[in-house]
Amino acid sequence: MQHPRTLVMTGLLTAGFALGVTALALKAGEGTHSALDTALSTTTGFLFLLAGAVAHVRRPANPIAVLIALVGLALFLEDLQFARNPVLYTIAVPLRAASSPVIAHLVLAFPHGRLRSRWERLLVAAAYLVVLGLGVVGLLAGDDPRDLLAIPSASADAAFAHRGLDFVATVISAGVVVVLLYRWLTGQLPQRRLLSPVIAIALLGALASGAGTALGDGNPLSEPLLQAYRILFCLWPLAFLTGVLRARVGNAEMIRLLLERDGTGLAALVQDDEVWKDSRSIDALNAAAGLVLDNQRLAGELEQRLAEVRASRARLVAAGDEERRRLERDLHDGAQQRLVSVVLLLRMAGRRYGAELPTEVRALIGGAVDELQTAITELRELARGIRPAILTEAGLAAAVRSLVARVPLEVGLSVGAVPRLDAAVEATAYFVTSEALTNALKHAQTDHVDVRIEVAGTELRVEVTDAGAGGADLEGGTGLAGLRDRVQALGGELDVTSGPGGTTVSAVIPLAGEKP
Repeated sequence: MQHPRTLVMTGLLTAGFALGVTALALKAGEGTHSALDTALSTTTGFLFLLAGAVAHVRRPANPIAVLIALVGLALFLEDLQFARNPVLYTIAVPLRAASSPVIAHLVLAFPHGRLRSRWERLLVAAAYLVVLGLGVVGLLAGDDPRDLLAIPSASADAAFAHRGLDFVATVISAGVVVVLLYRWLTGQLPQRRLLSPVIAIALLGALASGAGTALGDGNPLSEPLLQAYRILFCLWPLAFLTGVLRARVGNAEMIRLLLERDGTGLAALVQDDEVWKDSRSIDALNAAAGLVLDNQRLAGELEQRLAEVRASRARLVAAGDEERRRLERDLHDGAQQRLVSVVLLLRMAGRRYGAELPTEVRALIGGAVDELQTAITELRELARGIRPAILTEAGLAAAVRSLVARVPLEVGLSVGAVPRLDAAVEATAYFVTSEALTNALKHAQTDHVDVRIEVAGTELRVEVTDAGAGGADLEGGTGLAGLRDRVQALGGELDVTSGPGGTTVSAVIPLAGEKP
């Protein structure tokens, strides 16, 4: 799609090249300019036109390209003053310094293409008004017979107009140089790199031109200095072009730049006017932004998968608890009752036929009853280990007190106001306490354990501490590792701190919901 400035640039280039050919013919035919002077001035104008064209192709959104080309056009307009045709000469007289305000505008707008402060806008406006105004004065007060608009009575003011033109041009040039130096001194490193070639050529050219003019025409160094100025001025459009190609435009374009990746808008990049980037910055930003988007997308997918895994683990815990309750009921209502029935039958048989049975048979029946009683006791302990009935009926606090009462250790129990909680939370907290007490009884070589259970905000905290030999390790066995998985399945954390001074098992479990 063609950029809106392309038509303007096309018109400038067409008019510029036509005027360039005309200016070359006029200067060559005028006879007062050397071949080198004519070649350098013409080359400078064409280089500004070409630099503007290249800048527009590479940075079509940056208006600086139009200003660069406009300088070349203005330089050729100045050369129309050498025309012998009265009409062309009359048109050219007010434009004898047409390039001065355009160059001031270009320098101050470089490299964004826009003036950034009120003072810069005032300076550029003054340059256009004063130069063109004095040009009109020079036109009216001219004494050249080709000047069709000259007023004879005002010819005495022509010299004054020329001196005024030179003075104002000097003041404007000085103001532009001051602004450039201020930018360079206060700017950051990327800005200094862009401004350095422009400032260097401007300062060297000003010094060469000023020295050559001050020495006068009779000094042998005057002409070489002026030629050096013309050569430096010829290199100036290349300095502008290099800066534009290396720089990124300012806020206007950067705000409009919406990075997209896979059809998804990522971010609007806003760049500070003072932070100028080289031409590779946008590619690096695009690549970095793409990585950020990919990372965000992967992080979102990972978070979704993690949530699914947590939900799956929570369902497994709930399913496991439900299976425990089913096994508890099956053991209580099935195998345990059958064993009790067998014990009653054997005792009934012993009481009814005991006198008639041999001594050996009575002893066998008594041994079978004892073994069955032991099996019933072990079965009850197994059922209690799966999920104590008191945990389901009375809650966590009552279940832990019942557990502590059966442990052959001195236990310091601290249970806060713990309401009825979600079944999975209560079961997990109970098993953490049970496993920690069992480990302390087996391995800690201590006779005292502290147990603290409390609800803090939206979390249930369980802490079991002993002053034993230490050595507990989450990775050392399946008991604590399995508990950690169970706690993490509910979104909590299990931590084990163990050393020569004892072991602390602590669990933090989010409350999935309270029961009334």
